[in-house]
Amino acid sequence: MSRRKDSRPFMAAAMRAREPQPYVLAALLAGITFFVYAQTWRFGFITVDDPFYVTENPHVQQGLSVQGLIWSFTAIHDSNWIPLTWLSLMLDTSIYGVRPGGYHLTNVLLHVANSLILFGALTAATASRGRSAFVAALFALHPLHVESVAWIAERKDVLSTFFGLLALWAYVRAARGGGVRWLAASGLGLVCSLLSKQTLVTLPFVFLLLDFWPLGRLRIARRERSRSVEEPQRPNAATSTSDSAEKRSNPLPTLRRLLGEKTPFFLASAVFSGIAMFAQSRGGAVRNFAQFPISERALNAVVVYAAYLGKILWPQNLAVYYPHPHEALSLAVVGLATALLLAISVATIVCVRRYPYLFVGWCWYLGTLVPMIGLVQIGAQQMADRYTYFPAIGIFLAVTWLACDLAPVTERGSRILKAAGGQCLLLLAICAYSQVGYWRDSVTLLRHSAQCTPDNFRAHQLLGTALVADGSASEGVAELETAVRMQDSSPAAHCALGVGLQESGRLDEAVEQYRKALALDDRDSDVYSNLAYIDLKRHDYPAAKQNFRRAVQLDPEHVKAYAGLSTACLETGQYAEAISSSLRALSLDPHSIRARHNLAVALLATGRLDEAIRQFQYLVNLLPDDTEARQNLERALALKNGAQVK
Repeated sequence: MSRRKDSRPFMAAAMRAREPQPYVLAALLAGITFFVYAQTWRFGFITVDDPFYVTENPHVQQGLSVQGLIWSFTAIHDSNWIPLTWLSLMLDTSIYGVRPGGYHLTNVLLHVANSLILFGALTAATASRGRSAFVAALFALHPLHVESVAWIAERKDVLSTFFGLLALWAYVRAARGGGVRWLAASGLGLVCSLLSKQTLVTLPFVFLLLDFWPLGRLRIARRERSRSVEEPQRPNAATSTSDSAEKRSNPLPTLRRLLGEKTPFFLASAVFSGIAMFAQSRGGAVRNFAQFPISERALNAVVVYAAYLGKILWPQNLAVYYPHPHEALSLAVVGLATALLLAISVATIVCVRRYPYLFVGWCWYLGTLVPMIGLVQIGAQQMADRYTYFPAIGIFLAVTWLACDLAPVTERGSRILKAAGGQCLLLLAICAYSQVGYWRDSVTLLRHSAQCTPDNFRAHQLLGTALVADGSASEGVAELETAVRMQDSSPAAHCALGVGLQESGRLDEAVEQYRKALALDDRDSDVYSNLAYIDLKRHDYPAAKQNFRRAVQLDPEHVKAYAGLSTACLETGQYAEAISSSLRALSLDPHSIRARHNLAVALLATGRLDEAIRQFQYLVNLLPDDTEARQNLERALALKNGAQVK
């Protein structure tokens, strides 16, 4: 009786042979990704975080410089230590100036590069071009990743992932026989990734998962062991030879070696984790257990794991900020999320031999999300779309390989699978293109966020701030008042409303809101600075100086507070302090017009005519229509000429 041969391996091999060439797939992937995101070239800055990173960051505004290099590696800014991210933004300034399109273009190019690197790394690891290209396309076109790419302030996400994926590719090359030099290159990529943002501290864990599948390094060890057990020992073999053979076939040394080669990676991750915690704590971003109890964090982590999974599989209602539910977290929702996560985990373990990629993809997702899942609460949000930028790759990988393995290996099955995959990518591209469009300006983005999350006080607060900045002060104040009504215990909401009222000329009401903000949190330097500027307008110079000094005490890099303090000191004849405050402001931001003008006036008042003339000449050259600067320059020149005549 003849046994019928299985034709599946031959058909699969034939279909792989007909796959497009890698450069064709790479060109298609890069082209469609760039098309989806190219619209950002016309977009502006966003009022959320972009000022901290670019528009109000004097170090970035100066472009690449030695001083900027030193600052990048020594400063903790906005609760982050991210030197390579700062240097990349400075490079953009040097190339494009301060036009937002340049910063957007760099983000897009990095995202395109990330997609191509992921394609190359997966192809090198699995030898499957088509599946690897599809995973890379899911990564490139998924709407959940728009936040990381279209937001200039999230340069740290795309840059960190760029180096992380390079490290992953180098590790695959090392595991495929590339040797120590590729392992060293992988370590360098990891360090550069962590210098951009300390997100991928879990990357060594991903390397271990790849050792299991698709690299098969652990599986090879098990096979060697099984062969050594089944193969009878030769009677003439020496004892030393059999002992060494047994050591080579034992899986424990192999596992130790795999862990040992990653020891430098784990040490680097531990060091950078400590740096991240220090930076976040020093910047005040880490929330304590009184604000977020440990039980609340654990329950929320379970819910968020399920929520992220839902948004990966069905991306809708994507917002720039998701408020934390706190005690409103439903136990029923927690129970359902727990059941879902347990069911998937059990299924991946049960099927680990037949479908090892399910276990690897699921563990990739769970493991790489740990730093962002809220067990260490950074900020007040529940979750953020940008946190899935790297972890979602695990889900994309598992789903892609499972769909391909379950599909019939026939010509018809192949056509159906390709058609379904193409429709999926087309739908994602359309959704991503639409989602990118919301980032054209702050008001459009934040209106969309408020619509997606109706009970989100922060969305109303951010929208109100954007409207005020856009010149729609009355509409902005209305949104800010809504935010305060929804969350009266938020000092940030009261401060934002105070700014809106101050811009509208309603100074008494603004002061009231600032006082409420300070009653909730008395360490906000911006509140003290804003109060001081109201004091200046009311000619209450002692109060203004007191508030400005408190602001710079809380934030030694508060340029506006130093400039304001110099103004108050000028008005009271304290020229020495006016000069020192102006110089401090200019050391932080050489482009501060107020500080330079105050410095020039103080120098003139103290008879330092040559220095005053240089400062006034700078102002006149910079602002030819500034009548006051021109008149002061003429006065200084006249005084100097008069002194020479005498």
